[in-house]
Amino acid sequence: MKFASFKNQKGFSLVELMIVVGIIGILATLALPRFKQFQAKAKMGEAKNILSHIYTLQQTYSLDNNTFVAFANVGADPASLTANQNCQTLPVGAQAIGFRLDPCLNNAPVPRYGYSVFNVTASTFTGAAVTGNMNTNRVCPGNAAHFYGITHQNVIFGAAGAPTATGTQEPSVGVVCAN
Repeated sequence: MKFASFKNQKGFSLVELMIVVGIIGILATLALPRFKQFQAKAKMGEAKNILSHIYTLQQTYSLDNNTFVAFANVGADPASLTANQNCQTLPVGAQAIGFRLDPCLNNAPVPRYGYSVFNVTASTFTGAAVTGNMNTNRVCPGNAAHFYGITHQNVIFGAAGAPTATGTQEPSVGVVCAN
């Protein structure tokens, strides 16, 4: 009776495969929170970029008309995870300066922030990008609302909570995306 010889067989043992699976699991556990932070940072960068665009549009409008323009929320509805506001019918102020968001569709997850301009005078304005709160936060789901603002002096600021007219610094990803 002849027995099969296992000396010439090539491959991995079960123990070796289990060690590899364990290492991959540990790496995934460490990498996932970092990945979420990088995603949130990119989304926050998008908001600051759009606010800079609003600043440019406001300054251009002001050169021609000697005043700035206010407009209500365009983009994400802070009370909903998928609904958007004023995407197809822009507020008059947004139309006047030529502001619009693409893509901005109803029942879509983008844009991630709602944009508005308030505290408008002939020489000042404050623009804001606001997220939803907790389950309606499209940037950091499960976290409190946060905002970014921009002034007529091109100063970007922000904080957790509702928008204010002034500020001096931007919040870090760890502050607004604690989870």
